This record gives sequence, structure tokens and C-alpha cells, in this order.
Amino acid sequence: MLVEIILFLLTIFLGLYFYITKHFGYFKANGFPEAPGTFPFGSEHMWDLMMRKSSFLSQFDDLVKKFPDEKCFGIYNFRVRDIVVKDLELAKMILIKEADHFIDRPAINLDGSKIESDKIVNYFLTQLKGEQWKKVRTVVSPVFTSGKLKMMVPHVQKCAENLDDVFAAAAASGEILEAKDVFGKYTLDAIATSGFGIESNSFKEPNSVFRQTALRMVRAEGYGSKLDLVKFFVLIVSPKLAKLLGITMMPSGTVEFFAKIIKQTVEQRRETGKRRNDIIDLLLDEIKKIEDEDDTTETGVKKEDIDMELALISNALIFFFAGFDTSSLTLATVIFSFMDKPDIQEKARQEIEEVIGDSDTITADHLRDLKYLENVINEALRFYGIVNNVQRICTKDYKIPDTDFSITKGMIVNVLPACFANECFFNPDELDPDNFDSNNNPNKFGFTGFGQGPRNCIGMRYAYIALKLALVRTLTKFRVVKCEETVDKLQFDLSKNYFKGGVMFRVEQLDRED
Repeated sequence: MLVEIILFLLTIFLGLYFYITKHFGYFKANGFPEAPGTFPFGSEHMWDLMMRKSSFLSQFDDLVKKFPDEKCFGIYNFRVRDIVVKDLELAKMILIKEADHFIDRPAINLDGSKIESDKIVNYFLTQLKGEQWKKVRTVVSPVFTSGKLKMMVPHVQKCAENLDDVFAAAAASGEILEAKDVFGKYTLDAIATSGFGIESNSFKEPNSVFRQTALRMVRAEGYGSKLDLVKFFVLIVSPKLAKLLGITMMPSGTVEFFAKIIKQTVEQRRETGKRRNDIIDLLLDEIKKIEDEDDTTETGVKKEDIDMELALISNALIFFFAGFDTSSLTLATVIFSFMDKPDIQEKARQEIEEVIGDSDTITADHLRDLKYLENVINEALRFYGIVNNVQRICTKDYKIPDTDFSITKGMIVNVLPACFANECFFNPDELDPDNFDSNNNPNKFGFTGFGQGPRNCIGMRYAYIALKLALVRTLTKFRVVKCEETVDKLQFDLSKNYFKGGVMFRVEQLDRED
């Protein structure tokens, strides 16, 4: 019996070994530089990542140093063959000039799932591919124009004003605050009102069902499961097995909870004709344009091309899902930047005073004119590398210029902007908002905080509105300072989807003379 068990286990091991190592050496055999793969994890960066020697954000840092003269090279993620791009001009070709060869983004395959939440998630813009993505993006894009987003500023400003009471109380008591926690409550309220038409105050009601469900959905620290990484691994490596096991992309009940709210809101708007000029109203406007057309819209989208109800629910929800956690994470990096370099904080405060002054109402024009503050946001995203890898899937074979190697359909391409930062910014190794000052001729292609090319972040303009309003309320009356719990350096922890030790800070009330 023991012999049979050993033979059975040996057979499974050998099968797994050959399955994973089948493509190892592919790049070398085709005359292309590669980081060799070894069983079971693949190339060196994957070993470092799996052994927790590096984080998700730093996984390529050591590897790229071993290819100092190469514009690109091949890697192995387990058995999967990927390309890493270090060269500015090749990156432009892939993300912009030849984007039709790389139109899709990596996504978890949920096709054919009968689970309601998976059907909704599979219609997210981030999930859609090819022509279907183009059609839905065409419908959603008009919602996020500068003109229409202006109408949301009053909604978001009302949420930002709640920060005044929080910071005033903390300044008086000396309380230590955690940046993502504080600004997460703000960003949740801002998106709830501008996206869902829900007025909430997460500072006064931190345990509301809405907030608790939101935290579960984004798997915030303390709300996720230790098995989440395992589940994601199964979803990515074997979608069929995930379906068989009933593994879903989102935590149970979270998508359904928000979908129900959206459906109820849509019904109410259609019945009463009431408008708030929020995301739901603007999506309804665009869908009505298509439904009212006999054949096609002026954009060429036919009404039968898209499941209208699903498109509305999914893209109201992706606005929430993509914006809530990422915005609070971005604000945390900016707060750390203010503490690390107080002169940046003072310069940003001075600009706010010059642009807005004593005005009680902050307008979209005010926010647009806060150029230095925008540079601070961009620089915090760039320097701390929150988005340091732009990924695309090759959708049709592409021959790399000046080589004999072709990226084949299905390969994932990783564009690493940090590798060509020296060509894009005048002071790339330092945290310096002047890297984005027009007088220093920045090449903004080196900045990927909101992606690049046709599949860049559709909610970028909204993000700047929400981020700037929060920072205006913070800096107008308060100074952000370090405390005894402030870490010396930001280090990302994938298991927490946040920085080790958080971003702890205190606030001081400014004197009128300040």
C-alpha cells in the first residue's frame, strides 16, 4: 500500500513538474534574453515574491539590474511566459502607437459563470476585452468629462468638510491618526454621494452596514481572509477549477449588496425624475441616448450591443470599487510626503491660500488651478511606486523593432516606468514635486499613476477632484506632523494591501498668523 501511495504522489509531482517547466528556456531558444525559470515558481523575481523577500511593488527591482543593456527580456511566472519592458520608446510603441496589438488588460476569467456577482464583475471596464470593452468605454466616457464632473464638486466638498471636525478634535486631544483609515472614511462618503446618491458620514457611523460591506469588498485589513491569496491564485491559474469549487472574485454578498442599492436608486430616479447630477444620473443619460436611437448612436454603438442594465450596475460599481481604496491609499502617501518633507507641505498650503483664499465655496476652477498640489499627488504616486507596472496582453503577434523576436498572442507585457525615469524627470531619485513642473520639461509618459494609452483610468479627473478637496481641507487649518509611531520608510505589504505599520500622524491647528 505504501508503495502505491508513493508512486501516486510521485506521478502527481512529475506531472506538475513537467506542466510548470514545459516552457522554461523558451526565450533563450528563440534568441531573446531571459531570466531563467526554476521549478516551481519560475524566474528569480517570483522566488523573491513567494519567499517574501520582496513585495508586489518591488518584485522587479533586483531583476532589472541584471539586464542593464537590454531594452526588454523574458520572465517566467510559474509556467507563464511574460515580457518585461525597460525602454521608453518600446513602451510608447506598446501602450500607444501599436496599442491595437495590446488592447487588453490581464483579468480573471469569469466567462460562463452563473454566479450573479461574477456576471456583474465580468462587465467591469477593467475586465472587458476587445470590441466589447471599446463599446462600453464609448458609453461610459462622456460621464467623466470635465464639464459633467464639475456638477459633482459640491457633493464631494460636503464630505470633505467632515474632515474639519475630525482634525480639530485630534489637534485638541493630541490623538494619533492613521491616514488610510481617516481618508478611507472620506473617500467612501465621497463616492457614496457622487456615485450612488447616498448621503453618509462614516466618521459618525463607522460601523454602518454600507461601510462594513465596502471594507469587506476591498478586503481591507481585518476584513479579508487568510485564504484570499490562495483563492486569487486558483482564480488566476485555473478558472475552471475555481468555478468547480465555487470560488468567486468578490467576497460573498458584497457585490449583490451594492447592486441592489444601485437598482433601487435607478428605479427611484426613473419613477420620480429626480436628479442629483451624480454618476447614476449621467450613466442613465448616456444609456437613454442609445435606447432612444432607432439604429445606432453617433458613436456607432447599437443598443443591442450592450446589456444596458448590466453596464449601468457594473460601471457604477467599478467607479466605487476602483476609487474608494486607491484614493485613500494615494492620500496616505501624500500625507507621508508632507511629513517627510515639510517644505512641500508649506508650499502646497501657500498655493491653496493664493488660489482659494477665504472663499467658502471651492469650485472646479479653483481645483484646476492648484497645479503644485497636483504635482505633489503625482510625485507621491510616482516616487512610492503605487502603480509601477503597466500590464497589457498581446492580442495579435507583435515583432519587437530591431529584433527577430515576436511577442506572441496571449503573452503579458510588463512596462516598468521606473526603468526610464531618468529620461522623463530631472530629479527622479528624490521625492520632488518639481519633477512635474512644466519648466523642467517632464515627459509624463514616465508617470503611470493612472495608466497610459487607450486603457488609462477613466476616473482620473474625478480622482483629482476628490484628492485635492481632501488635501485643501487638511492644509487650510491644520499642519500634518510626525508622531512616535510614524515609520521611517514606506514598505508595501501585499497581504495587507497597505504599508507595514500604516501611515501614523498627528495634526496641529494653525494659528491665524500661520
